[in-house]
Amino acid sequence: MDLAPKLTMLISLLIFGTIGLVRRFIPLDSVPLALLRALLGCVTLVLIMAVTRQLLRLRELLAYKGKLLLCGLLLGLDWICFFESFNYTTVAVATLCYYMAPVFMLLAAPLVFHETLGPWKLACAGCTILGMLLVSGYVGSTEIQIQGPGVVFALLGALFYAGVIILNKGILGLTAYEKSATQLGIAALLLLPYTAAVGKLHFAGVGTTGALLILVLGVVHTGLAYGLYYGSLTQVSAQATALLSYVDPITAVLLSAFVLREPMSAWQAAGVCLVLGGMIGSEIKNPLKKAA
Repeated sequence: MDLAPKLTMLISLLIFGTIGLVRRFIPLDSVPLALLRALLGCVTLVLIMAVTRQLLRLRELLAYKGKLLLCGLLLGLDWICFFESFNYTTVAVATLCYYMAPVFMLLAAPLVFHETLGPWKLACAGCTILGMLLVSGYVGSTEIQIQGPGVVFALLGALFYAGVIILNKGILGLTAYEKSATQLGIAALLLLPYTAAVGKLHFAGVGTTGALLILVLGVVHTGLAYGLYYGSLTQVSAQATALLSYVDPITAVLLSAFVLREPMSAWQAAGVCLVLGGMIGSEIKNPLKKAA
């Protein structure tokens, strides 16, 4: 078995897991930060496509112009909310709440994809939701007045992210690079006039360190990480991809606890276990179901 694609995917997910850590040290509002991330990510992906001799096929892209525009808009809103959540709560809480996106998709499956949900999937979703309530502080904590806005922003980001994923399932015939580069470019174009209109198109006070971290966020955490992830996606099984995807929130939780030294109560630690257990459990077969 070739381990190289899985290792490549693992590296990309470890990079994604450090986004919260990097965001902590960038003294910039969430709106212009989302704009710069989208712009730098788009440029990086286009350069990767140029080096690997992949072309953006205009005719195929125009066939899905409506969905691509909406995806770009939702992606921009997703990142604004996700980045904003770090201003109100810990990296661990923000990331785990953001990773409710798969649960939102699971619950929407009967309506959107006409899929049936068995008792096992529903139990896993319930486990994840209970864990999120513990992690966010709504249950077992007296600090909700501090963490509440962060939880709301992270969950809004998760909702927008789920929308992006659902829409992308209906975009066929395009490569992952074409879809990602186009959506990032659209997100940047839509965010630019809004950022200017609200008077946030200025970067004074960011400093050298902040500028370097913005560059890292756009080039490494977006362009290169997306390139590594999508480059390995077709070579890794769907189940392995689903299970490996939880390396991202686990990395964020560990960095929050051991690098940033952000506080975590016993209730929140229990919530982390429930969230990750419910998420991973939803990706595996029902162990209680007899084999056919």
